[in-house]
Amino acid sequence: MADEREIAGIDASAAAEGRFATKLNPIASALIGGPTRRQRLLLVVLLAVAIALPFLVQEDRWVTLMTVVVTYVVLASGLNIVVGFTGLLDLGYVAFYAIGAYYTAIIFQTVLVTKFGVNIDHYWWLMWVNLVVGGLLAALAGVLIGYPTLRVRGDYLAIMTLGFGEIIRIVASNWVGLTRGPSGIPGIPAPALGGYHFTTSKSLYFLGLALALVSLWTISRIVRSRIGRAWTAIREDEVAAEAMGIHTSRYKLLSYATGAFFAGMMGVFFGHYINYISPSSFQLMQSFLILSLVVLGGMGNIAGPVLGATIWIALQEYLRNFTFVQIHPETRGIALGLVLVLLMVFRPQGLLGSLRVALEMRPGSRGEAEHERQEWSDASH
Repeated sequence: MADEREIAGIDASAAAEGRFATKLNPIASALIGGPTRRQRLLLVVLLAVAIALPFLVQEDRWVTLMTVVVTYVVLASGLNIVVGFTGLLDLGYVAFYAIGAYYTAIIFQTVLVTKFGVNIDHYWWLMWVNLVVGGLLAALAGVLIGYPTLRVRGDYLAIMTLGFGEIIRIVASNWVGLTRGPSGIPGIPAPALGGYHFTTSKSLYFLGLALALVSLWTISRIVRSRIGRAWTAIREDEVAAEAMGIHTSRYKLLSYATGAFFAGMMGVFFGHYINYISPSSFQLMQSFLILSLVVLGGMGNIAGPVLGATIWIALQEYLRNFTFVQIHPETRGIALGLVLVLLMVFRPQGLLGSLRVALEMRPGSRGEAEHERQEWSDASH
């Protein structure tokens, strides 16, 4: 009894000191309200760099590239909720992106212009409403696709979500009366706020950056809440989570809906950003690309998708400078595959993944396991 009380006293004191709390990387800690000034200073520096970059580069090409980066940051962060935090493999995520884009395009062109013949410049405020409504429609679609998948896992779950993504693309390609089929929907107005129109590359970038910052802050708060802890419990052991009183079906549907909301919102932004959408923008490879960004940066990590999207989009653009890649553009896809293969061999937890993920994904001998457990223990102190 004395030994048990002594052990309990040690555990209590260690917990009180916070030695058992998992250490996050500095960026993730700052996003969810890290306690140190250094972490908050790091976040301020990164934000200052993101704001200053458009004024430092000379070509609109790079500003456009940065807009693509912030778009994929939100998409990867939304998918990270489903794949990284909840542990559900979703291969049809691009469908929610398409739902938001087609919703705003149909409202502005098919309804306002074609049916009612109004001047859409007077309805500039509708784009801001569509950001929310498009996200909610995508969230509803996430619940609809998530409900039939509640009883399946692994490969079966991946196949069902993949099929849903293809259904949305095929519907967009064949419902010519509503979506104009392969021709797509042109004439989507640029974002506007009162009398100001976001038509320059810099203004569109800052709008995308604002959406990304709001999305990352919202996701970080959700993940830190009781809902986020329930998602993590489901990822670690769904049976144990159910036994502990967590309504796993409800939280999995909430995960699908939350991730889909951010994809739908960015779909609305994407439609107004390029002023045109077509089914070719929402192919299956887009889902694979977004998932690859999550894996590259580190699943179950707030900052992982940010780093993954930044590195990969920048690498894609850098490869364009080589003559061989210009002649053989398919080599860019090969480069992504090679990067992922090397990542799985040398760092399977991702660039910003935690040591705990590494322990789960790369088991070794008993001696290696004891050594890695000791490293994890030291990292937690």
